[in-house]
Amino acid sequence: MVLISIGLLGFGVVDLIRWSPEQVGHRRAAAAVAIGVMAVVLLTALGGATSSQVVAAAVGSAIALGIWVAFDYPPLDDAPGLPLAWLAVVSVALFASSGSADPISGPLARWYGQLGFGFARSVPVDQFILGVSAVLFITASGNRAVRLLLDLAGVSLKNESEVPGGRVLGPLERLIVFAIVLAGDPAAAAIVITGKGLLRFPEIRRDSEKPGPDARTEYFLIGTFASLVIAALLAVLVSVSG
Repeated sequence: MVLISIGLLGFGVVDLIRWSPEQVGHRRAAAAVAIGVMAVVLLTALGGATSSQVVAAAVGSAIALGIWVAFDYPPLDDAPGLPLAWLAVVSVALFASSGSADPISGPLARWYGQLGFGFARSVPVDQFILGVSAVLFITASGNRAVRLLLDLAGVSLKNESEVPGGRVLGPLERLIVFAIVLAGDPAAAAIVITGKGLLRFPEIRRDSEKPGPDARTEYFLIGTFASLVIAALLAVLVSVSG
């Protein structure tokens, strides 16, 4: 699962730095890719990889993350599914190749083994790093993945300021669901869905009284379900990796 951890980390770092609902400048985008590649290289090197493996990780991450960011220039109005397809291709490739990578060793494994926390004795270092990378992806890249899915479904709002707190509530609900599923109690995720429904109900009810399709309701439903699926799938992945 080391390769999957590297992929989640790279995408998460890039999207965290370019955290914005609007298109960011080229300098900020380039800096995001550069820092994302550096994070991948650092994880690979500290994880006990050879020099050739570190170079391969740097080149591969530069290509994957560069293409991921380049999809914003110009916006793909006619093909909103291309970025999601690229994310899926990279994820499948990393998953398929995960068996060829050695477990984490080197300085990172030694540091983890010297932690004074109790979980370090029962949770393998590979699973721990995968969990940290998944949290970063959920927090940052989850927003972009959900928004791309909304664009693909044709229910994306033109102005995200119409949904106060949306870019904060999304990561929070994903993190809560991720923790709940990881703890082995997925039924408790209903609390999150209920809480968000109560919070957004006044807005949904107000728009439902207007003539025409209720686009905001579709926006909330698709966005929420997509958000929950991302969090649940990553939590399951972390759970089975131990």
